[in-house]
Amino acid sequence: MSDGTRRERARAVADRLLDRFADPDATVAACRIPADQSDDGRAWPLWEDLALSNGYPGVALALSGTVLRDKRQAAIAHRHLARAMAAVENAGESCYGIYGGAGAVAFATLAAHRQTGGYVSALRGLDAYVRRLVRVTLPSATDGPARTNAEFEVVRGVSGAGRYLLARGDECAGELELVLSYLVSMACGEVPHQGHKVPRWWTLAAPRSDLEARLPGGHLNLGLSHGVAGPLALLSLAWEAGRVVEGHQEAIERIVGLLRDRRSEDEYGVYWPGFVSLHEWAEGRADPGTRPRPSWCYGVPGVSRAVQLAALALGRDDWHDLARASVLAFLASPRDRWNIDDTALCHGWSGLLHLLGLLNRHIDDERLTRARDEIVDVIVARFDEDLPFGLRFTAGADSPGFLEGSGGVALALDAYAEDRSAVGWDEALLVA
Repeated sequence: MSDGTRRERARAVADRLLDRFADPDATVAACRIPADQSDDGRAWPLWEDLALSNGYPGVALALSGTVLRDKRQAAIAHRHLARAMAAVENAGESCYGIYGGAGAVAFATLAAHRQTGGYVSALRGLDAYVRRLVRVTLPSATDGPARTNAEFEVVRGVSGAGRYLLARGDECAGELELVLSYLVSMACGEVPHQGHKVPRWWTLAAPRSDLEARLPGGHLNLGLSHGVAGPLALLSLAWEAGRVVEGHQEAIERIVGLLRDRRSEDEYGVYWPGFVSLHEWAEGRADPGTRPRPSWCYGVPGVSRAVQLAALALGRDDWHDLARASVLAFLASPRDRWNIDDTALCHGWSGLLHLLGLLNRHIDDERLTRARDEIVDVIVARFDEDLPFGLRFTAGADSPGFLEGSGGVALALDAYAEDRSAVGWDEALLVA
């Protein structure tokens, strides 16, 4: 198949996915795990009004982040945004990331502004809201481990909010400085914990409830979504943009050093486990385990992209080499071991598609190009006209959302089809 034909097919599927969002009421009603897919034979609704995952902001972001090929597209995005803005007026100040609450609405509105030039006054109001929220809820580095990853991570925490502040430039410069300084203080310190010195990033809560018994002493999360790779990405992007605070370079160097020292290796090469247990930290090595599936949220290539961003920020060839080695190692591993079971951005084929494109701008290897073409074929082949949102996701979900739904898939296919070097929406992933 020629490159042109493959791009046309990707563009066509992206457009057909976006067409499913024309009616907000129908979108809300169809967002669920259908009865025939659930364990108990009942349908389970998944919609959350103010979520990038399955809510109005996520759908609006998909419509605004793709190339505007149909005049109706901006109007449909506006319908979803209007509902999000109405809902945010009644929301509490419980979330300061960009995946829920006012932060999610702000990010989706920024995408609409970039596409249309409108929403200026709405953005001004949302900027003020996010600035106030960051000032009120920004945690402080303490003398012990963090209670949860939500204190610093991308999805629920301050690293995601920081990416929005960075995108808004001078409008939010003061609050961005507070966020960066907090992350520097986290990166440059250690705390005592059960007879050991651990990084301030050490988190008492397990990443999932089913891992609590395995992690009685807490863990160090290495992922991009919930771990130290997220703060690394934000610090590196801010450095590149000239938004620098005291201790900034040392913080980047320390986090990359942590990732370098805690990497694992198998017969294919280097990779990152999802987390480090207290036993593994004390032993100075990871217990033998299986390579995590390649994804945005954990392991290669999400962490690889964070390391590459750090390399670009500080001009470190050795970090470029580390990022490159990790990507080529996973490509060398058998595909039946990748364990990718859906097409979503978070841990599915479309996230892999987009990240390989970003990474290859500075790796420039034909193997990444071939892999992307093959991934597009997989996604396109899975499109099903009879499904509410064209694709089905983890646990049999019909999801229109950004991170784990067809909205995110449409964005990744559109970026591939248009061969765009800057898309804006991927700032929410902290990969650009």
